[in-house]
Amino acid sequence: MLIRKARLDDVNIIAEMFERMYALNSEFDPLLQVHDDVEDRLKKSLDSDVNGNESVVAVAEDEGKVIGAVRVRLQKREYYVPENMAVIEEIYVLPSYRRRGVGEMLLDFVIKELSRKGVRSIIARFPAKNIIAVSFYEKRGFREIHYEYIKKIES
Repeated sequence: MLIRKARLDDVNIIAEMFERMYALNSEFDPLLQVHDDVEDRLKKSLDSDVNGNESVVAVAEDEGKVIGAVRVRLQKREYYVPENMAVIEEIYVLPSYRRRGVGEMLLDFVIKELSRKGVRSIIARFPAKNIIAVSFYEKRGFREIHYEYIKKIES
């Protein structure tokens, strides 16, 4: 098993994985419905993030096959310290490779990369009803700090 920074030739497979993640998220709540062209949107944003300075994108490989991926984006916290933080935008592991520590290895890799960049905190955002994600992050030292509520505005 190898964890490495993503390359431009990984973008298509990463986009496919993240599209699956967003499709799963849409099952948690109708307000998480994805665009029909979500894969194209993902490819475009990944093209810039793979080699960007404001993000870290990594993949897990098993015998040359990409089996998981993660993307974090750097942000500034204008009113809090530490000021530099990162947000886990997506993390996905193929179902047949889950519960083998791949997600944890991806997370460890990006945390080391973020540390080198001077980032001192990382946030995970995911659907509130995703109890698997809650367990995953809590076991790795994350804790609840904010609530986010949404309301649909009728036209």
